[in-house]
Parts: sequence; structure tokens; C-alpha cells
Amino acid sequence: MKRFGNKQSGVLSSSDLKTVYGKTLYWTSFALLAFAAVVAIVPTIWTILTAFKDTQEIYEAFSFFPKDMSWEKMVSRVSESWKNLQLGDSFINTIVLSLGNLAVRIVVCGFGGYVLSKLKPTGTKLIFTLVVWTMMMPSQIRMVPNYIGYLHFPFAFDWGMGVNLLDTFWPMWLGSGADTFAVLLFKNAFDALSNSYVEAAKIDGCTDYGVFFKIMLPLTTPVIIYESIGVLSAAWSDFFTPLLVLDKNVVTPLVIYRLASDPEVQMNTYFMALVFASIPPFIIFAIFQKRILGGINIGGVKG
Repeated sequence: MKRFGNKQSGVLSSSDLKTVYGKTLYWTSFALLAFAAVVAIVPTIWTILTAFKDTQEIYEAFSFFPKDMSWEKMVSRVSESWKNLQLGDSFINTIVLSLGNLAVRIVVCGFGGYVLSKLKPTGTKLIFTLVVWTMMMPSQIRMVPNYIGYLHFPFAFDWGMGVNLLDTFWPMWLGSGADTFAVLLFKNAFDALSNSYVEAAKIDGCTDYGVFFKIMLPLTTPVIIYESIGVLSAAWSDFFTPLLVLDKNVVTPLVIYRLASDPEVQMNTYFMALVFASIPPFIIFAIFQKRILGGINIGGVKG
């Protein structure tokens, strides 16, 4: 327990860890967390190892590791599976969908937060109340109206007017821009920034759009990073909305869903598809792990 000599006060302080009760509680908590970590990580490891097994091995007596774990075998399994699955187009489509979601989220929600925080037009309080109120509306009750709206955009009526947005990425992109929490997050970030930024920029002849894109938005980089993590991860794994509005072979989650019922796809190849689909979220976590674990800190010059 020497390493906790300078530990800040929390659930257990350094003095608590010197008592029998504190040590018991500490090691009990540690054991429970270790058990939870094992329960969480073992299925993932098993999935990866199963992807490198032969089909016969999967249905034989249970074995955690493949019989042949040579480098040549593993490279062969990866290349053959990628060739048979043909996931390239779905990966590209999902990347385009994810980046579109992110761009719309930052621009639309950023504009919303900027207007509520700095421009404050007439009726701002009413608009802010309505925005907050939408957070209390269950998403299930918006499902049918949204679908009709996508079918006859921008009119939520079924008598033929409007543009059909089904089988395009626009329903997901528009839905990404209608995120109340992101608007509030950007508003709070802009509230923390001094109005002197806006005033100085306007004195120099900068328009409202210029102030937003050139000055205010770059100062909310932590929020942008936070939204990037959430939007990219959610868009890559989103299953229900693409199932509702897209063709089943367009994005990766739907392709994986189709492969589960394809008799021509062997079980080890299907597990390899799961591994392939898990790589992008893993990369996102590896890049932004410090931001994920560290939270968000936003500040500005106080005027």
C-alpha cells in the first residue's frame, strides 16, 4: 500500500487503506473489477481466435485456441476471408456515412449552440425551452413520423408531395444534426468563451459565419473531439436506422446481419467478418482514448 501514501481523499483515503476494513474493501473491489474485466474481454478474444480456426474445429470438441496458429495460416485466413466476404464497398459506404454524420453534427449543432449562446435572437428562451423539451420525448414515438418525413421530405404526409429520401444517406445525416445534447454541449462551450472574441472579430470586419468558423468553432476543439468519438462509433455500429431506410447490402452492420443467414458463408468466415467490423471502432478508441478517459475541459478568456 506504499504507492497510495499520497492518495487524494476519495472512496478510500490513504489512512483508510491502512486499516483492515479498508484493505478488505480495496481487495474485494479489485477482485470484482478484475472478474468483470475477464468476463468482458474473454468473449472478444474467443471470437478473434475462432475466426482463425477451420470450420471443423468449431464444431468439434471445445478448444479455446486454434490447432494451427502459424503466421502463414493466420495471414491466409485473413486474406481468404476478406476476398470471400467482399466487404470493401460496405466499408467505404459506412465511412462516408460516418463522416457525413460527423460533419452535419458539428456544423448544424454548432450553429445551434452558437445562436443560443452568442447571437440570441428574439425568442431565444422559447427556442431553448423547446430544444430541452425534445430531450424528454421518447425516440420511439418519432419513428413513424420520421419515416413518413423521409418518404415525402420535407412534408410528413402520405399524399405524394415532397422528395423521397429513402435508400440514401440523408435520413441519417439529418438525424445526426438533430441532436439536442450536442446543441447544449456546444452552447455551454460557447458560454464559457468571452464575448470579446466576437466583438474583436466584428470590429475587424468578420461576418457572423466568419466568426463562427474561423474563431469560435476552433476554440471548441475538445467538444468536437468528444462528438467525433461518439458520432463515428455510433454511426459505424448503427443497425436499426439503416435497416429502416437503406438497402440491406449498403453498410457494414447490414452486411454482417445478412451474412448470419447466408448458407454459403462458413462459420469461421462469419467470425472473421465480425473481427473486420470491429477494427474501425478499435482504431477510434486507440486514437482518442486519452479524451475518452480524461473527459472534456473547456475554457476561455473571461472579459
